[in-house]
Amino acid sequence: MFVGINVVLVFSTSVLAGEKGVTLKMATLAPEGSPWMKAFHKANRELMSRTGGMVRMRAYPGGVMGDDHTVLRKMRIGQIQIAGLMGIGLAEVDKEFNVLATPFLFRNYEEVDHVLRRITDRLEKGLEDKGYVLLGWSEIGFIYMMSKAPMSSVDAVRGAKVWVPEGDSMSQAVFRKAGVVPVPLGISDVLVALQTGLIDVIYSTPFGAIALQWFTKVGYITTVPLSYAMGAVVITRKAFERIPQDHRKTVKEIFRKALAPINAETRKDNEEALTVMARQGIEHVKLSPQELARFQKIVTEAVEGIAGKAFSNAILEEVNEHLAEFRRGKTVSLTREEEELPPSRQVLDGIIRPIALNDNRAHETTAP
Repeated sequence: MFVGINVVLVFSTSVLAGEKGVTLKMATLAPEGSPWMKAFHKANRELMSRTGGMVRMRAYPGGVMGDDHTVLRKMRIGQIQIAGLMGIGLAEVDKEFNVLATPFLFRNYEEVDHVLRRITDRLEKGLEDKGYVLLGWSEIGFIYMMSKAPMSSVDAVRGAKVWVPEGDSMSQAVFRKAGVVPVPLGISDVLVALQTGLIDVIYSTPFGAIALQWFTKVGYITTVPLSYAMGAVVITRKAFERIPQDHRKTVKEIFRKALAPINAETRKDNEEALTVMARQGIEHVKLSPQELARFQKIVTEAVEGIAGKAFSNAILEEVNEHLAEFRRGKTVSLTREEEELPPSRQVLDGIIRPIALNDNRAHETTAP
């Protein structure tokens, strides 16, 4: 649920071979200026340098190749070979990824890091079993509820027009359990829906809300993170084997090297975005302990209804065991105020970096 509404890579590629080598065409939801596009340009420069120009990439930012579902359909027919998927897309490949988007599962990034270190091999094997090779993980971050009116209780949400991403079965199950009839829309339709009043509640990472300009149409953000979202860059096994053998290892090394710093940068960008939103007058809404307990009860009941369907009972048990292990090792419990701070609880200031949202043309980085 609450999958990454952040701007995320959705790489599409077409392998064009000839005397000049191989060009990988890559489409992405990420706008120019975002951490993901910076990682792409860095990876492309290094790839061209290390392969002598025999392998290069071309980017199409701004979502011109479609959403995760569309990209995966194109991958299945061979039109696209590489995709940087959000949670919905990863779960379409392997349903086990759904468990990471369970609302209120993680309290902070320390818990996220602890669990992911222990289940990465399992998730990577799940992708391989479905015919994909992992090129690297790409964090999206914690998701917050944002709204036109304060959402400080379950009853307030029940009276609102709540957006859910198309194909997000986890979100729909939880909201229906709460007595809410959600409004499913594609990400590209959300801003217009906010403008016209079709919806008045969204959820997103703070950075994503700014990058997509959604924050200009809301006045409130609920301070308890709803869920965590992650992404991954994958390539079909068939496409990977089409890359010249002596360059395959290089492609994997370069992607993982370029994506590795993104988690830290994404976390910083999300917290800076919270600062920017506060300066723009968006008010913080805190949940009382009683209302938080009501939300958690609804989520627990919803998860009980979909466990074994949306994801296996085994993966849910494993994740809960790792969380319990981590929490037993903590010597100091968080106070309620600490739990409602941004998950990494860093002190940040400054303005978020400018994002060129309208520059959605293809970009091909030239070698240095």
